[in-house]
Amino acid sequence: MTTPSSSHRNITHRIYVETLPYDALVRPSTVALLRCYALDVVVAVRPWQMRELPPVVRILRDAGLRVSVWPMLADDDGRWANARNATAFATMVRAVCHALDAEKSPASEILFDLEPPFGEAQALTVATDSKRPLTVSRVRSSVVALAEGAIAPLRPSARRSFERAKAILANTVRELGDRDMRVSSAVWPLVALDRPAHDTWQSLLGTPVDALVMDRVSVMLYTTIFEGWSRGTVRRRDALALLAAACDRTVRRFGARAGISLGCVGTGAFEDEPVYRSPEELAVDAAVARASGCTELSLFDLGGVLSRGPAEAWLDAFTSPNLEPVVLQTARVFAARRMARMATWALALR
Repeated sequence: MTTPSSSHRNITHRIYVETLPYDALVRPSTVALLRCYALDVVVAVRPWQMRELPPVVRILRDAGLRVSVWPMLADDDGRWANARNATAFATMVRAVCHALDAEKSPASEILFDLEPPFGEAQALTVATDSKRPLTVSRVRSSVVALAEGAIAPLRPSARRSFERAKAILANTVRELGDRDMRVSSAVWPLVALDRPAHDTWQSLLGTPVDALVMDRVSVMLYTTIFEGWSRGTVRRRDALALLAAACDRTVRRFGARAGISLGCVGTGAFEDEPVYRSPEELAVDAAVARASGCTELSLFDLGGVLSRGPAEAWLDAFTSPNLEPVVLQTARVFAARRMARMATWALALR
């Protein structure tokens, strides 16, 4: 087991808690594990969990752990924060803060999970997941959903909606700052392709990032998804090359605020996300991320770590600094990066 004293002291390690029930999270054995690895804990909260949250935060804080609260709307409301639900998300953030204040259980941070609406993202996974047979009805529903999702951001009304959401969410961040609360975000990799002072991909996805001035921007660079949802196009070595390039881009784009989210150990919102084959794959991913100079790494997620035990094997892989990565550029990734740059340039002209 790698203890905190032998790991990189200048790197913050965080772990997402989305799938693990609260009662399992606050068990003494779980809390002891989190303390042993000095992990910051990012706890998801859904609208129906509001009353249960304060005692959980209190137990973790009393154990000396830093706690970030991760608000999520109902799936029908989009689940994650975006231009479609900014008002509802801001309302939920205030409700979370009120619930924590009422029980004198303040969190260290609020995390904004900035992603397209759940339904649109789910349609994309159906179209790309090689484990799902492409039936006629499934293809039809996916194509319709994807087409609607692609066309909607191009309408003039979408830009107005994006600007309104930007103002609403930025104001919410300022309110949290007035409470002396740290604010971070989790974002899709495409966001890092935007040039400074440009929001091409942010507006297309409906996820304002730059205008919110977060303390940390963690880009979700899940190699298991790069590979598993590519229908065989991306191999493991390609996924590693993509990870290395994306980590470097993330650090250049966001500087000291850059964070990198790695995964997946277990499934998440869609319940069928591709996962690591072994802790060794996670160890390589973590080494690649550290080599980029990023000082905050997050892992998805604790539920997977505990269900695919021994948990120590996964957490050693995540936190140990002993592995030096060797990543080779591949022709597929070289071509993909050129296409991404061309797409970014073309979209900026619209």
